[in-house]
Amino acid sequence: MLSKRVKVETANLERGMFVAQLDRPWLETPFLFQGFEIREDSEIRQLRQYCRHVYVDEARSSIDQARISRATSREDKYNSALHNGARLPPPRHLRWKVIDVISRFDPTGRLADRLNQKNYRNKVSVSSEAPRATRAYDAAVDTMNEVLEGIQQGRGVDVGRVRDAVNPMIDSVLRNQDAMAWLVYLRKRDAYTYQHSIASAVWAVMLGRHLGFDRHGLDTLAMGGMLLDIGKARVPDKILLKEGALTEEETAQMREHVRFGLEMVKATPGVNSDVLAMIASHHERHDGSGYPDGLAGNDIPVFGRISGLVDCFDAMTTRRPYAGAKSSYDAIRELNALAGTRFQRELVEQFVQALGMFPSGTLVELNTGEVGIVVEQNRVRRLRPRIMLLLDAEKRPLRGARTLDLRKLPSAAQDPRAVWIVQGLEPGAHGLDPKDYFV
Repeated sequence: MLSKRVKVETANLERGMFVAQLDRPWLETPFLFQGFEIREDSEIRQLRQYCRHVYVDEARSSIDQARISRATSREDKYNSALHNGARLPPPRHLRWKVIDVISRFDPTGRLADRLNQKNYRNKVSVSSEAPRATRAYDAAVDTMNEVLEGIQQGRGVDVGRVRDAVNPMIDSVLRNQDAMAWLVYLRKRDAYTYQHSIASAVWAVMLGRHLGFDRHGLDTLAMGGMLLDIGKARVPDKILLKEGALTEEETAQMREHVRFGLEMVKATPGVNSDVLAMIASHHERHDGSGYPDGLAGNDIPVFGRISGLVDCFDAMTTRRPYAGAKSSYDAIRELNALAGTRFQRELVEQFVQALGMFPSGTLVELNTGEVGIVVEQNRVRRLRPRIMLLLDAEKRPLRGARTLDLRKLPSAAQDPRAVWIVQGLEPGAHGLDPKDYFV
């Protein structure tokens, strides 16, 4: 059945309707992704709180079309809904007022949807972007070193310096995200504290790029990622660097880094509320098992859900005093296992699509026994990236590295020419250092 979307005032919404689009950017609401069936009255209340109208997909709704038609023909009950406890949505920018006007003569919402999306594509090759990505990354490292030193000396967080550092990183990800992803992986064996901050910012921007965030949204993600763990500057080194499990008292002290970070960043003017939400919520979990407030589901701000996911992913793939590093493949498999419990399922799915099952820079082993490094993603077939071969089937170094594009090769096991990835490898496996091969 073909999709048919109709405009419905939020006061007339019912359970069973499939909401395909909102009348405002979904980033301004607790709903991370457009496209869900209303199952609870609480979802209707939230939709009324943030939207005047939505677009319902008749074909994907579980209630009959006659009921949806009656809802579209009823008069606008929005004012009466306000009397029943819903509050008027906050004011919107001119852009979204234009979308409101367009919706009056476009009941399907398709024209408005065109104005509500940004599609990014790589503009340059990995090899041409690599030098600029390196400069941007190294500048960010220097900045975070200076910012942390300033905090330890009793000065506040120099947010202006951090903002200047993230802009070139965002520009690099927008030109070609594979270069920056590869660079993050080749720095994995360096000092953890500030490398983790930079990596979290990169993963967050890559996810935001995939989701179509505008530049303001990407700036927020990068700033938040850089500042997630800034509060650890006030946690004693004996706890941060301890090998082995922390005691209950030490765990409580470690968790204080969220409060410390918020206090420091709030004391600095010019930081928006979404950055603060990222810092405050990056240890909250979808099932309510996180801290400091035990928030769950849509109570966790959108940017907080993203920060929690990227923080966890990067921690998994980084060697720390108390735990070894997982391969990116194993980390993503673990995140998939946690989808729907610790993390929002749809968000995990989008994160995997953004990075690929084997992110650029990942060492992998093929069914042939050969070993290589992922140099570029295949945006359509995520398990079939381009690979630079480094070792032969006997794990001996190749005389000259050659590139293998898996999407151009058969993948069916019964085909004798088939090549596929068997497993992801930890950075440094077989003595391979990604730094030696960064283009």
